[in-house]
Amino acid sequence: MKKVYVVYFLWMILVSCEVNQQGKLPVIPVDLDNHRTISLSGITQDVKNIRLELTEQSLISDHVTRVIYTDDYIFLIDRKNPTPIMFDGNGKFLRTIGSMGQGPGEFTGMMDIAADFQNEYLYITTLSKLLLYDFDGNFIREKKYVEKNVRYANFANGSLILISERDEEGEDGRIQKTNLDFVSTDLEITDSLHLKTYVNPRMLWWHSHQDFITESSGNVYQYYYEFNSEPFLRDTLYQLEGNERIPSLKVDFGTTGVDVEGERTLALWNIYRSNRYVFSAYWVADRYMRFCYDLKEMTGYNMEKGYEDDINHSGIVDIRPLNTDTERYYYFYTQERHSEEENQVLCIGTLKK
Repeated sequence: MKKVYVVYFLWMILVSCEVNQQGKLPVIPVDLDNHRTISLSGITQDVKNIRLELTEQSLISDHVTRVIYTDDYIFLIDRKNPTPIMFDGNGKFLRTIGSMGQGPGEFTGMMDIAADFQNEYLYITTLSKLLLYDFDGNFIREKKYVEKNVRYANFANGSLILISERDEEGEDGRIQKTNLDFVSTDLEITDSLHLKTYVNPRMLWWHSHQDFITESSGNVYQYYYEFNSEPFLRDTLYQLEGNERIPSLKVDFGTTGVDVEGERTLALWNIYRSNRYVFSAYWVADRYMRFCYDLKEMTGYNMEKGYEDDINHSGIVDIRPLNTDTERYYYFYTQERHSEEENQVLCIGTLKK
């Protein structure tokens, strides 16, 4: 473990030098002792409520992990549904896409989805396959991966971008390498960026936050977490420019996030931003926290579990970014039920400028 720490220490020095050469990196302070909160109305310009049509195929649980939204279409992944669900922009159920199985065009263990709205393509990632469908649900092609696991996906700058992990055997044990892969419509990898390498990682097969590649005002940003016991926090949000990752901003928690035994005391799940706000989700002292920093007012807020929904009055909600446009976010709530056959309401919020 000491060898690994030395490697990471040297890596951090190199990163610091690179940042200093490019200019001063903006630092967003997080006061862990300040539990100042802000409600949804404090950051929201308006909210659109979309009642999702209920059918036998479109029942939504509280385990939705991805929502892709435009005025015309809604795609989502629900962990209790084996295939992506598609609605129109008003919530009318259109279809599920794909089917379970081992044959061509079939899949199991769905991980993520990404949409190319210009060509009306939907990409579906599993641990062993990448599949391409059109918006009518027609299967086009697939690509099998033998030596890597595909985790997360987004479509940005005219290209599919994947986060993938590959395990190898090294001198000190199992090595896990994580890459950012740029993929063509032929499902071939055209370029890759190395994100991290870890020796003997702990098993972590699923992460509830999948918004690691986001777009804001034409800029593409990338963050990736690490739950293993590193001697520092991965606290930097990067901007993607071509095949380069350029440090964009740092969220400073004032701690390395590990104790003297090397065990993690703070887990940083995600960082993303809009034009006005910087958001983060983290865990500390057995509490699940959400952080929001207002760049205009230069004020930070810490909320336990989520935000008070004083717009729809649905209690505490955990907002998630629309990764194709972080000026908007989404959350779900269930209105007072008049029957047992009502679906959840999808709320699309627009942030203040």
